[in-house]
Amino acid sequence: MKKDKIADMVKNAEDLLAPFCTCRGLGLHGVSHLRRVAILSGRFAVAVGEDVESAVVVGFLHDCARKKDGNDLEHAHDSAVLARKLIERFFPHLDVDRICDAIEGHAEGEVTTEPLAACLWDADRLELKRIGRTIDIDLLSTEVARRLVRRRQQEVKVK
Repeated sequence: MKKDKIADMVKNAEDLLAPFCTCRGLGLHGVSHLRRVAILSGRFAVAVGEDVESAVVVGFLHDCARKKDGNDLEHAHDSAVLARKLIERFFPHLDVDRICDAIEGHAEGEVTTEPLAACLWDADRLELKRIGRTIDIDLLSTEVARRLVRRRQQEVKVK
């Protein structure tokens, strides 16, 4: 699947879902973060053979109910609850339980073998660089994400 097709899916998800997201006004965890995670999650889905639309939707909704940029311990649970309602309304053909399980677990600092969750968790972890955090390769669930981080590390060494 081409990048522009994933971008179109993300745009559609954003148009439908962003008005319902409580994180809209946040700086670090606002809609631009949701968009970037959705794009990367979709790209990872292509690489691992996962449903791209599900990966885009889970990426866009993973922080949808976040209330603040700082420590928001309940944001994963709250986002899964809101995501369920939105998916049932706008994407009833998707597996809402798998998507919500991935959202619920995304902030626990673990790895997974579940492909949809892996796409989301890795996409979100790669976003940690935006706040100056180092990405721990051992906390990435997919080989494609680990390769991407290794390549970026090599590029930094070359410069």
